Amino acid sequence: MRGAVAALACAAALAAAGCGDGASGPLAWSGGAEVFTHPTLPGDRILTGTLRNDGLRRVRIDAADVRVLGPDGRAVPATPVFLQTFGKSLWSPGRGPEVMPDSELLRTGRIAFLRPGDEVPLTVAWHAADGEPVRVEWGGGSVQVPG
Repeated sequence: MRGAVAALACAAALAAAGCGDGASGPLAWSGGAEVFTHPTLPGDRILTGTLRNDGLRRVRIDAADVRVLGPDGRAVPATPVFLQTFGKSLWSPGRGPEVMPDSELLRTGRIAFLRPGDEVPLTVAWHAADGEPVRVEWGGGSVQVPG
């Protein structure tokens, strides 16, 4: 009986930890995040905000691991980048080094390193016809898409 009560209390604590700003894991929105539609691209959406590492350890996050999910849990095709805008690589596709150096991945927003308290911009673009996401997640957590 005591084990069941402890398990129930643990489940309640985990559920409560996921409430509030809808973040799970060490990264959370710093300030507000915003979804907008550019007037010349009415079928596209852009989410922009700043993530903050509220954890106690350094975090590496790769854009390739970021998933944008709809209300049913299915992936919405999207392009994430850890910059306030989109940029391009120094090399043409297929013509660069076989293994891209971390300096290039950082510069182009494909990875981010965050020490405790550090912040990084996150910009995500998608086509509205592909779905309306509710959550952005990665291997170490997730944040809610403002609605």
